[in-house]
Amino acid sequence: MTKSDLVAAVAAKMGCSRVVVENVLYQALSTSSKELRAGRKVTLTGFGAFCVSMRKARSGVNPKTREAVNVPEKRVVTFRASGKLKKLVENK
Repeated sequence: MTKSDLVAAVAAKMGCSRVVVENVLYQALSTSSKELRAGRKVTLTGFGAFCVSMRKARSGVNPKTREAVNVPEKRVVTFRASGKLKKLVENK
């Protein structure tokens, strides 16, 4: 499902215009992104939680030259599904 598909589905279910749903989705994603950028956790009850963690520095290999390279530590976004979402997916 793409963002456009999601907007269309929510608009149809709620009886709203696509523009309204698009604006709400944009604001929700924008606010969530700002929170994550600040290092804060974003929890959507019944769905899951997004949080920022540090991935440790490690050594890697350049696939073209097979030369060893050092990969620096970096911040990454992780997602943890809620128990409710896990059960829903498990039961199809």
